[in-house]
Amino acid sequence: GKNLVLRYQLTDMKITIPKRWDGKWRMVIFDIPDKKRQASNALREHLRRLGFYQLQKSVFVHPFPCEKEIEFLRQFFEIAPHVHLGFIDLVDKEPHELLKSHFDL
Repeated sequence: GKNLVLRYQLTDMKITIPKRWDGKWRMVIFDIPDKKRQASNALREHLRRLGFYQLQKSVFVHPFPCEKEIEFLRQFFEIAPHVHLGFIDLVDKEPHELLKSHFDL
């Protein structure tokens, strides 16, 4: 039963978009061992579904608060030690403009 509830939460997960952007980027960086390749692929898929922008193969960016969602994915796929969430204020001009355009900010 618990797995069914978690899977339901996984498929219904959405990131709430606030009225105002706080100017911070949330960056998910991961390096998951090959023996957990399925979890790595599933994480990528869910980050895309949640609206993250893929900056590099294992680097995803989102402008809105998503700590709870990332923590849920880390625990659900049992990859917590390999997935990191950082907050950044400044991105180089070119990616910054690309990201702002991508997210309509």
